[in-house]
Amino acid sequence: MGRPVHRVLLAALVGALVGALVGGGWYLVSRFDWGGRSAAGAGVTAPPTEPPSPTWSTRTVAPTPAPRPTPTPTVVTPVPTTPAGPLLVPVRDPGGFTLLVPDGWQRRTRDIVVFYDSPDRLSLIQVYSMGTDPPYQQALATEATLVSNPGYRRIRLERTADGGAELEYSYDLAGAGVRHAVDHILVGPDGNAWAVLVAGPEQDWPSPLGELLRSELATFCLAGSCP
Repeated sequence: MGRPVHRVLLAALVGALVGALVGGGWYLVSRFDWGGRSAAGAGVTAPPTEPPSPTWSTRTVAPTPAPRPTPTPTVVTPVPTTPAGPLLVPVRDPGGFTLLVPDGWQRRTRDIVVFYDSPDRLSLIQVYSMGTDPPYQQALATEATLVSNPGYRRIRLERTADGGAELEYSYDLAGAGVRHAVDHILVGPDGNAWAVLVAGPEQDWPSPLGELLRSELATFCLAGSCP
């Protein structure tokens, strides 16, 4: 009788240990919950994979600058010089001055200098600001830059009645014969010296280019001081 009782007690003890282990294992599993689902049931649901973080490019793209409008002169009412002469057009130039330009002449610039060229590119008007030195000194400085031109010849250099100066000269223009020019330097209302120059073939002096220069000087004015 003693041996069977021992076996029953042993079996009961083993059953209790198994129950305790099973119960403890369920706690360890069921304490984790991914996505609102317990590990009990058909299986364990793995934690969801987070979406990859976006990768931002570090390359900086410079904004495309807005196109800058090309300055264009404003044409006023055309004025003929003489019945047989060229049509002169009063123009308000983007450079800040107004002058007469023969009809059909084209504007161009080089640094601060404004040119109006004849259709054949042999004659031109040239206008630019020269700074605050006296006009006669400016004329001497201008000549110093011209003497290296082939065939350069000073025709005259003199002070003018308007307080300015005038340099008349000629030189050999490659492929176009002798170019004759008169550079009139005046003092504007802004206190700066301004050069108003007309140049062209020798045979076009004193007419018609001399008349053109006189028309330029009679009508040239700076913005804000024009009649």
